[in-house]
Amino acid sequence: MRALGAAVLLLAALPAAPTAAQEAVVEGVVRDATGLVLPGVTVEARSPAAGPPAATAVSDGAGRFVIAALPPGTYDVTFTLPGFETVVRRGVTAGAGSTVTLEVVLSVQLAEQVVVVGSRAQPRSVTASMVPIDAIPATEFVGLGQTDVGDQLRTLVPSYNVNPQPVGDAGRIIRPANMRGLAPDHTLVLVNGKRRHRGAIITWLGNGVADGAQGPDISTIPAIALRQVEVLRDGASAQYGSDAIAGVLNFLLKDDRSGGSVELHTGGHGAGDGGAYTVAAHAGLPGGRAGVAQRRVADGDSAPPRRSVPRGAA
Repeated sequence: MRALGAAVLLLAALPAAPTAAQEAVVEGVVRDATGLVLPGVTVEARSPAAGPPAATAVSDGAGRFVIAALPPGTYDVTFTLPGFETVVRRGVTAGAGSTVTLEVVLSVQLAEQVVVVGSRAQPRSVTASMVPIDAIPATEFVGLGQTDVGDQLRTLVPSYNVNPQPVGDAGRIIRPANMRGLAPDHTLVLVNGKRRHRGAIITWLGNGVADGAQGPDISTIPAIALRQVEVLRDGASAQYGSDAIAGVLNFLLKDDRSGGSVELHTGGHGAGDGGAYTVAAHAGLPGGRAGVAQRRVADGDSAPPRRSVPRGAA
């Protein structure tokens, strides 16, 4: 009986031996371009011909992988890892009972160029500054249709205001202008970084915050001569003095050594009613080796309105 039992066990084990001998093994190590092992790499062995489904494995902490129990045949072995280029070893032949060893190197995958398209306009304020500074180029002045610098700044700078006076003797010429609701002589005016002198007129009667103030006269600066205007919309008395409590205006003039421009503006309230015109010219000339001479002129006139006779459509 004991010999019979041993014979039965021997016969039961005989069919399994040929099956194990027919299986193949694919193993190896995955590294990067510097030679460091790569864990977590997905390894897939798939037969190009119609056959058994693909067998997969994942590399361990030492970068090693083992795909066992493969039927003999030819396989395409694919290695994938996020952030690295996919590598495919084609035509790997695994014979019956054999072990195929693969040494694979994965290269870092370069990220594709990303182009971000937005609809936000280019900011006018200098974002790198600790204080609010607006840099207004000359192109914004041209598109306003106005010729007076004060009117242009009133349109472009929210905290800047000009108070026109219909009557007031010389105060009509030097219109009081203010920033942040303070008096005109609390705003520092610079021309090319140099302090602009104050006007000779002391504003009085009916000018609100401008009463008793003696501000600079910026109406004599032709708008056609401006290259850029820098506006500091905050108090800067610690840096510039007490006349910069409301802010600072820095007028940068054109410095071209050649060329020029001419502007003509005309208009009126209606046909034969308050017609006006303004003509301005600017030219740049070389002065010596590195110097420059600027010539600017502006002139204008406005006719009085005629409203004593009612209009036909009124």
